[in-house]
Formats: sequence, structure tokens, C-alpha cells
Amino acid sequence: MRKRSIGTGMLVALIVLTIFFLRGIAIAGGYYHIVQEGDTLWDICEKYYGNPWLWPKLWEMNPFVTNPHLLKPGDKINLLEDVPLKRPAAKEEEKQVASSSAQMESGKWWEKGLEVSGLTQVRSIGYFSREPLDPIGAIVSSDTERLILAERDKIVVRIDDQEMRPGDIIWVYRNSEEVRYPTTNSPSGFVISILGNIKITKALKQGLYNAVVNETFKDIRVGDVLTRYNPVSPCVVPTAPPGSVKTEILATKDLVQIIGQFAVVYLDGGKDQGINRGNLFEVIKERPGLPDLIIGYVLILDSQPDTATGVVVEAKEHFYSGAKLRAIGWEDAPRYLAAIPPCS
Repeated sequence: MRKRSIGTGMLVALIVLTIFFLRGIAIAGGYYHIVQEGDTLWDICEKYYGNPWLWPKLWEMNPFVTNPHLLKPGDKINLLEDVPLKRPAAKEEEKQVASSSAQMESGKWWEKGLEVSGLTQVRSIGYFSREPLDPIGAIVSSDTERLILAERDKIVVRIDDQEMRPGDIIWVYRNSEEVRYPTTNSPSGFVISILGNIKITKALKQGLYNAVVNETFKDIRVGDVLTRYNPVSPCVVPTAPPGSVKTEILATKDLVQIIGQFAVVYLDGGKDQGINRGNLFEVIKERPGLPDLIIGYVLILDSQPDTATGVVVEAKEHFYSGAKLRAIGWEDAPRYLAAIPPCS
């Protein structure tokens, strides 16, 4: 009987598949749903599982979703891997395996850039500021009696000392309470949370403008304040750190206490300290008398002069604000990060 040999391509594909299941970066089970206008997690669970009450579990599976009732058309929702499907769903496993295998075989799999929109909603990552952000205006009224504004709601905004034109996009934000260093308890700054944005439709008088709520990530209300903000691109081109850089996590998006995979974190240090967009950091646990234990990896998505924002691309265990980070070169990156799709 002739023995069949496993080709190199097949072997790599099998390895990548195994990595996907063990590391949790690939789409769960390979099945996904592309969000259409009006979709909610409730609807998606009803469609694929016949049980809309699974939506909290699906939300947990997709941490980039900020509102389960306001999904963004075009977003990719990873479906549950441990619940039988009631109807067929799109599957990307073979496509991802082929793509990742080709990247891994090519050596520098990161050179085309990494598409991180499946890891977090990059438009709402916010940032860390050493001082509270001064607003340029505020939402002063709305046409609805609802307490929480929704997309396409008509509003009136006040803009101070700046001339707006129809079509201008202004962002809605909120300062956190003052954050303190996890290790010393001294003041460190403020988390700037991005709630959404509004679009100017018409100039009125004395700094007042008609506008509509254009996009929401969190609850937006009359009285919320406005700022100029430039969201980052979901395509991150990996860059090498200028040298050995160490830092720590100051805080997290939404000030969550337990940090896991896909959490957005804010670092103590930015461009002035050599921390730049596209850098990769390993999260280390120091052990006296023993080598440091690597418990996760953080990819830098944005960098300010003295702070930076990153996403946890892997967490081998939970950690907390104050966790130590050490920059590494992409040549030393774990190869399973090739499972993050390249930029198209």
C-alpha cells in the first residue's frame, strides 16, 4: 500500500489551524456574520441559532462591539464556536489558513501591515491625557424627548470661538475622573472616552449650529461636550522600537480593572519616550531570582507625546493596571500573530 505524505503547505495549514484554536485570535470556529443595516446581536442569534437570548454570550465573543443594539454595517461578528448553527454561515477558515500560511512561509509576515478592526473598534479607542481636555463646545438641545440620543437624531450644538461648516464632523467625548499611578497612587492623568460624533448641518447664530448625531459608541446625551479628534486607521504597519523601551499600563478604556485579550490599554510614555504606532510590547511578570514570565502582548495603535494607546493581542492570563511592558522587535514576535489579517 502506498503511503501518503503530507505536503509542506498542508503541514503549515494544520499548524496554523491548531494555533488558531489554542490562541483564540482567529475567527471562532471559522464562522462569521457581516453586519447589515439594522442588525443587532439579538437578531443575529435568532438567525443562526434560533435563540435570541444567546446575545450576551455573542457580545462577550466580540469585545470590539460597544453597543449590541447599534452595530456598524460592514463589521465582522465572530459566531459562537460551541453552539450548533441553525442555518449556514460564511466561513473564512480556509481563506485565513491559506493567507496566514503564505505569510508565515514568506518570513516577514507583518510587512504589509495588520488589519486590527477585528480586534477592537479603532474609532472609539480614545486616549490618555495628562490634563483634562478642554471642550470646544457642547450639545445644547435635541428634537427628541429621549434621554439618550440615537444616530440621526437632530440636535443643536454650541461651538466656541470656531467657525463650522455644513458637513464638519465633531466628536463627543467625556473626561474620566483623575487616574492615579497604580504603583505610587500619585496623579497620572485622565482617560478621554470617545462617545461618538455629530455632523454639522446648518449655521444658526451666535455660535449655534444645527447638527445630527452621526455615529454613537456609547450613550450620548444633551450636555455632553465636543472636541476635534482624529481616529486612527485600522491598518497598523508594524515598526521597530528605537531601542530597549520599558513602560507600564496606566489605565484601560472604560477603566475596566481586569485586563484580558482585546482590551484597550493606555501606556505611561509616548513618542517622546520612543513609543510609536506599530510597536509591539510583551507584558511581563517579574519573578525575583527567575527570568521574567511573558504573559501577553500589546500592539500600539496610537501614540501621543507622553502617552500611547494599545490593544492586547494576546493574554495568557489576566493582568491589571501597573503591569510592566517591554518593547520587542517584530522578528521576535510570536508567529501565531500572523493570524491577524494583513491590510487589504
